[in-house]
Amino acid sequence: MAVAERVARRVQVTKLQLQAEDAEARLRQTYEALGQCLYATHAALAPEAVNVDAALPLCESVRAEQRALQEIRDRLASRYDDVLIVPLIRLQEDLQTGGGTIERVTVVPNAQADGKPLGEAVLPESVRIVLVRRSDTLLFPSAQLVLQAGDQLTLIGTRSELPGALQSFRT
Repeated sequence: MAVAERVARRVQVTKLQLQAEDAEARLRQTYEALGQCLYATHAALAPEAVNVDAALPLCESVRAEQRALQEIRDRLASRYDDVLIVPLIRLQEDLQTGGGTIERVTVVPNAQADGKPLGEAVLPESVRIVLVRRSDTLLFPSAQLVLQAGDQLTLIGTRSELPGALQSFRT
């Protein structure tokens, strides 16, 4: 029963992640449309006669998409509290008993990993990235995920190997 509940929670979190990605894409498209509208209005008229009223509906669309995205992020954050925080504390306790640890590191600008796919990260065999936090969004690691400066990574591994693995994200 506990396994089924964990799977159901992960499915809910994954669905919310996909909804957040869709909302972010819609928001980017709306921003692009707004920019194109403003540029077209500016290019067609004399600069002193720019008609901003044509862009107002797009501004409302941007606000609506921002609200929708924030609502999804809030729901996602509440799910992560239930799904991840308590189990990670228990996991850290278990790891310490067995010689392991969990660490969080922030990717700094121009670090070796900045701008590269996660699959290219060179990590010892005993170290794994288990979670990537980008702004308010939690991402599950995949080889194709491109790391960015500011990403917070949660790593799990042995106490002896983990400090060296953190360096590629800091330098």
